[in-house]
Amino acid sequence: MNFVDAVEHYTTYLLKMSFLYVRDRQLAEDIVQEVFVKLYQKYGEQLPLENPKGYLVQMTVNRCRDYFRSWHYRKVQAIDFFTAHEKADHPPSEDSDIAEHVIKLPLKYREVVILHYFDEQGTAQIAALLNIPIGTVKTRLQKARRLLKGILLEEGGGSYGQQA
Repeated sequence: MNFVDAVEHYTTYLLKMSFLYVRDRQLAEDIVQEVFVKLYQKYGEQLPLENPKGYLVQMTVNRCRDYFRSWHYRKVQAIDFFTAHEKADHPPSEDSDIAEHVIKLPLKYREVVILHYFDEQGTAQIAALLNIPIGTVKTRLQKARRLLKGILLEEGGGSYGQQA
């Protein structure tokens, strides 16, 4: 696969994933751009990768996690930037409602939900990616489901409230 094809094929996917992590559209765009710049610097036009999607997901997750460890995040954290969540130009769907609730979860639960449901990774893959035990991944997924169910039931949850 060449670099241009990778950018065209994976940008939207990585933007969605990054946004679910950092909750800020501009920051998500910056992270994805940074990921592609680093990819180009490392490999150039031709990407000798067997699994470019997996590699790009790993880079994006790592960059998002780096952001949360940064001085800038700790400074901005004091400001309630979570209210700046932009609504899409189309009417909300059940999926976007659920995504809004996932965004409200604490990071350690949000990241396992994103990786498990959005990126469709298994618990072993998530454990390796986050460098935590498989049991911890399972526990966090279970806790995240309980938290989401509570949020959905509290807000009236709609038809999917009982499935969380």
